[in-house]
Amino acid sequence: MGSVNITLANGQLGGTLQTSDGIAGLIMTGVTEPGYAAGTPVLLTNAADADAAGISNIHNRFARRQIKEYYDQAGPGAQLYVMLVPPTMTVADMADNSNADGVRKLLDFAGDKIRIVGLLSDDEAIEDEGTPTIVSNGLNAQVYVAATKMAVTAAAYFERHKPFRAIIGGSSCSAEVAELADMTMGTSNNRTAILVGDTQVSRAACVGLVLGIAAALPVQRKISRVRNGALTNVEAYVGDQQVGAMGDDMAVIAQKGFMTFTTYANTSGFYMAGDPMCAATTDDYCVLARGRVVDKAHIQAYTTFVQVVDDEVPVNTDGTLDAGFCKWLSQQITNLVNNTMTANREISSIRCYIDPNQNILSTNRLQVVLSIVPVGYATDIRIELGFSNPANEI
Repeated sequence: MGSVNITLANGQLGGTLQTSDGIAGLIMTGVTEPGYAAGTPVLLTNAADADAAGISNIHNRFARRQIKEYYDQAGPGAQLYVMLVPPTMTVADMADNSNADGVRKLLDFAGDKIRIVGLLSDDEAIEDEGTPTIVSNGLNAQVYVAATKMAVTAAAYFERHKPFRAIIGGSSCSAEVAELADMTMGTSNNRTAILVGDTQVSRAACVGLVLGIAAALPVQRKISRVRNGALTNVEAYVGDQQVGAMGDDMAVIAQKGFMTFTTYANTSGFYMAGDPMCAATTDDYCVLARGRVVDKAHIQAYTTFVQVVDDEVPVNTDGTLDAGFCKWLSQQITNLVNNTMTANREISSIRCYIDPNQNILSTNRLQVVLSIVPVGYATDIRIELGFSNPANEI
């Protein structure tokens, strides 16, 4: 059977068709109520759709706040796939690829549309069902387990050419920064992020708000870009601590590879401190924006090359590929990505190379190298400021 297989080249940056780029999914703790059964995926296009779906502010206040904050950032019209799961399901259960009632159910309901998905547990509701919260490394221990399980789930969907990135709410945060694990160390999990912080004192995290930021931005844009403007929330907390009172602790949280809030002197409002994934800074996809860019390119590459599966390919007398065919096929993907991504400044450039010397008669395998130069980010800006005496310059 014919197929197209895509692998991601990593370590290349040396760094310390139209796709539905902004469609998000959100799975979180909730309950069955009149008009809505827990475990049912629904599609929303504005906050009011939650009422029509039967998710009320009376029985599912936890979920409704996340939905509201999503649309505060993304605006009406943005598509959000939502599924509430019963309090018997932990966030690790939600992420588990072997659980047909977890995030898989939401992803499959949406087909191949979801590009970024959020997972969030209501730890208080889960405790009421008899499962105590164990805090380890500064968070509900299930959050770290969920991140590991999400890596497996995301890899499975990548293999099916349905790539997505995930944000897991860092619930029950103790606000003791020193206790948090360093997510930039150890096994790379560049498809998953953990969010620490909320818009009110709570044991949750504002996953809905952060999904809304991403949904409203082009794929190459960092959610922490200051020019995006201040976030819609007027308060920000880590656990029960106000962000503005935590000083350098916020920078430490970000340096450990967590998404979180920050503030800037002489600039009002709250901003994201970055968009790190659970990966080392040497990983090419260690930030959400780079991952979203390569996911978009992945989909376009698959859409282009799947049309060539089992097609006749012209060859030379020695079995190697016809050079003109190689050039023509390379131009197909180059034109597509240039028109949809380079022209929109989502990437800097693209290059496709198909080696005509490969002997396709022997292997029936067509090797393609697709290289993208991403945009850069002015993240660490250093300014040398001082006085100048014009008389000394004569």
